[in-house]
Amino acid sequence: MQTLQQERARHALNVVEGWKKDAPSDDHKKKLKARTSELPFMIHANGLGQAAAFFKSKDVKNDKERYGEVFKALQSWLTQSNRPFARETDLMRAIVETDLSTYRLAQAEAMAYMDWVKKFASAYLHTQE
Repeated sequence: MQTLQQERARHALNVVEGWKKDAPSDDHKKKLKARTSELPFMIHANGLGQAAAFFKSKDVKNDKERYGEVFKALQSWLTQSNRPFARETDLMRAIVETDLSTYRLAQAEAMAYMDWVKKFASAYLHTQE
């Protein structure tokens, strides 16, 4: 049995290792690292709903800035079983349809999860610069 912190870390590490494997360039890695630092700040400043909506809005076909990849990682975590939005597959739908208590829990969970993602991105997504 693992602690919740270990589960967060494992999920985040798997996501970042996947990014590292699939990143075609140093620019791709730099953008991912930047986005993983921006999302926690945006959640803190604007709330989970606004931050998630912003990152989702940037998830377009040619997302050269890598917002969509970070949004999908967060969505994957928050919609797993035993997570705040376990009964949903669409993070935005879950956010707008939930009660305040669940929203606050999800926001705190998002911050804790993104802390791991940000740390692993910094550690694993090395660039030549």
